[in-house]
Amino acid sequence: MNLLVKQRILNLLGLTNSVSPFILRAQRLRGTILRSSERMRSHYLRTTRKPKLHIGSGWKRMEGWLNTDVEFFPGIMQMDATLPFPFSDSTFEYIYAEHMIEHIAYPRAAAMLRECHRVMRRGGVIRVVTPNLAAVVGLYTSKLGPDQERYLSWLCQTFVPQDCPHNSTSAINVMFRSWGHQFIYDEETLRGSMDAAGFRCVERYMLGESRYPELRNIENQQRYPEGLLNFESIALEGMK
Repeated sequence: MNLLVKQRILNLLGLTNSVSPFILRAQRLRGTILRSSERMRSHYLRTTRKPKLHIGSGWKRMEGWLNTDVEFFPGIMQMDATLPFPFSDSTFEYIYAEHMIEHIAYPRAAAMLRECHRVMRRGGVIRVVTPNLAAVVGLYTSKLGPDQERYLSWLCQTFVPQDCPHNSTSAINVMFRSWGHQFIYDEETLRGSMDAAGFRCVERYMLGESRYPELRNIENQQRYPEGLLNFESIALEGMK
């Protein structure tokens, strides 16, 4: 039963509900957010010739893109990417998701990629960036290379708790268990998911690189020491 309807019934019966003011305020806030998101969506699509969808933006608002996130951030359209997208077929030229797909379970991620394919125009391109399982598991070796040493040291110092050993085992556990991660991809598995969703010509790129100007240098690499996000990540692009 709708909470507002339930509250009205309780009021008619002369009953009280101690949390009702909070429920009503939450409902009003949700309605405000939904209306704001709808205005953002409508205005962007009405005024943009080559629409670009940014999924899971968080605080990173990209100019010229329709920035979306499941959480509420000012100036960001609220959208749960695990549900059907609120867009018509063949709406977007470009779609971008950076370190987002690993936060949802594999079946929901597969559904999200199918939705991305549905709302993309023919010839449009999707770029997906996510942690690379091969790089993470590669830390579990007796002899680390310079990039591995630098990444492991930073990850342990920054994210491994003090009461855990600062070694590869702890770092790998952090990657799998922290930040709400649900599924960590390798290139083959992510490529297979994109293929299954209908994308073709799937190619791998270094961060910052793309054959399409709109998809170059858009990663939020500043949040990591120089080069480390590129070491950790895999970036694949596919065309509809």
